[in-house]
Amino acid sequence: MRYSDFKKKIAMQYLLILLVNCYSERVQIDKLEGYWEIEFINQNGEKFIPKLSNSIFDHYQIQYPKGFLNKVTLELDESFKTSDDKTSFEIEKNNDKYYINYKSRWDEWKSRINFLDSQKLILEIGNRTFHYKRPKIKF
Repeated sequence: MRYSDFKKKIAMQYLLILLVNCYSERVQIDKLEGYWEIEFINQNGEKFIPKLSNSIFDHYQIQYPKGFLNKVTLELDESFKTSDDKTSFEIEKNNDKYYINYKSRWDEWKSRINFLDSQKLILEIGNRTFHYKRPKIKF
């Protein structure tokens, strides 16, 4: 084997290892807890940006694999109002993919976690993807 071929082989192996590591870290499930703000929603190739007069945040509280979700709003006087309604959920891992199974008083639905780290969350529900970011506001 020539030296240049050896270098190419080593480079390809490192690239493969890097890609495998990047993919396996796409969902850091321990980062779900806390507050999330919708940045935008994709549906059928279109991007929708929420236009709200006051911000609404999703708040996840977890004792793995179960937890609950509720809504928090930022009021005009800069106080926070928390919804009394809580949606319970359970996290499910299936074939290295994470899903959240929600159950409220009115409905049940499932979302797939496409990406999750400390600053970004992407949930897929049906034909929509919800792109969240951590809010800059201190709670």
